[in-house]
Amino acid sequence: MTKVLVTGAAGFIGGYLVEELLARGHTVVGLDNLSKYGRPARSLPDHPRYTSVLGDAGDRTLLRELLDGCEHFIANAALIGGVRYMAELPLDILAENNRLVSAAAYAGIEAHRTGALRKVTYVSSSMVFEKVEDGNITEGDQLEFPPPATAYGFQKLAVEYYAKAAREQYGLPYTIVRPFNCVGAGERLTAHGETGQGLVRGHVIPDFAERALRRENPFRILGDGQQFRTFTYARDMATGIALAMEREAAANEDFNLSGPHGRTIEGLARLVWDRVNPGVSLVLEHVPGFPNDVRARHPDIGKAKRLLGFDPAMTLEAMVDEVVEWVREEVLGGDS
Repeated sequence: MTKVLVTGAAGFIGGYLVEELLARGHTVVGLDNLSKYGRPARSLPDHPRYTSVLGDAGDRTLLRELLDGCEHFIANAALIGGVRYMAELPLDILAENNRLVSAAAYAGIEAHRTGALRKVTYVSSSMVFEKVEDGNITEGDQLEFPPPATAYGFQKLAVEYYAKAAREQYGLPYTIVRPFNCVGAGERLTAHGETGQGLVRGHVIPDFAERALRRENPFRILGDGQQFRTFTYARDMATGIALAMEREAAANEDFNLSGPHGRTIEGLARLVWDRVNPGVSLVLEHVPGFPNDVRARHPDIGKAKRLLGFDPAMTLEAMVDEVVEWVREEVLGGDS
């Protein structure tokens, strides 16, 4: 059995990832300070091979202690949110996420030099491709276009430079994974005082699901609604990250992880509305968007399919249905 440290383990992706790693037979240590939601995004597993630690993923001493005996380290902890979150907290995101990745790199270097650690798997973001002009995205494009304009996208690009620099200077192996629009149950409102109505800081599908359940009509969307996104089921994403951690072929490589199904934001709004309110006409209200909102993302996942065996299968309709039911029960108390 392989022992793995996961930071950000109580977050949205982290919760699915812990479950996936346990299902694959690994022993997992999960570290989180619960700063985003105030409690785990998903119920942490009660499992003999899982240890949950409440603490700061930017504490290098703590990380080094937790890495004792670990063969793998998934550096997942970060400040993350939807487009409004990224627009409202640029300095906090830049400073805190740099602190977290720096601690991960240096703790990983020491654990690799003196312990069992074989590799660090860094969780980056599709936002590193913010300036790819036509939205058709292949690994390496982040180096061919101007750097991201948002603090979040720029910092996630920095994550990738940390990974490569630690390899170049200290010989620490890495893998970089880039999630594209992860979707699943468990993404609560954050502990930062957001309301549960309107265009919240959270990601687009739970936001749309809540407002459709509240029967907001006219239904507000950002900009002209023609922004295109692909969506990835959270369990598929967790599988992709686990494969990237495990596969020898992933050493010192980077991977786009995305589902095959996409929609424009307008198309997504209509899909969510129709799943919640069938037969009810929807009126869209376009409100001003954010200046750096990406127009289109069409990721190529051929490399992940070829080297990892990554093959996401969940349909967008099934993802929406799962999120709608979760929001209905957990956010609205079953009242809609």
